Amino acid sequence: MSQNQRQHPRKEIHIEVMLSFMEDNSRSVITRDISQGGLFMMLDNPDYYPLGEMVSLDYQDPLNELAHTHKEAIVVRHDPAGIGVAFVEMEEF
Repeated sequence: MSQNQRQHPRKEIHIEVMLSFMEDNSRSVITRDISQGGLFMMLDNPDYYPLGEMVSLDYQDPLNELAHTHKEAIVVRHDPAGIGVAFVEMEEF
């Protein structure tokens, strides 16, 4: 998908993210890029995170004045360098 077809443009920003998956301990990873709709994390074991699975993310959001941010996200992309995730927005009841 070319960048001009994206709903949310990506910015090449490297930040630390605490990544949680299932019952595993959180691990610290670094992003390659981030947008309002998701981010890409550089990993040495991207296949450990199956497409379609949910992950939890905690980080200081550089797109929102470094506010502490917790997001649930779904794994939407694998490549040899890591995984891409799309944020899942939860409606408050």
